[in-house]
Amino acid sequence: MTTVFDVAKYIIEKQGSMSTMKLQKLVCYAQAWSLVWDDTPIFEQKIEAWVGSPIIKELYDAFNGTLFSIIK
Repeated sequence: MTTVFDVAKYIIEKQGSMSTMKLQKLVCYAQAWSLVWDDTPIFEQKIEAWVGSPIIKELYDAFNGTLFSIIK
């Protein structure tokens, strides 16, 4: 199974640089649509409900406050 970091890297490669919060939301949308269309999650990490946005804690902790342009 892919990780949240694999999904984030794919989104950055396709869309270019973006804020941490925008990336968080897009990764969450990708997970939601995978569950709707395929009945299976893309990644296993848990999505948490934070004020203002859903957050994947592992992704947030790794890249908090940075502008995403390249994920190694």
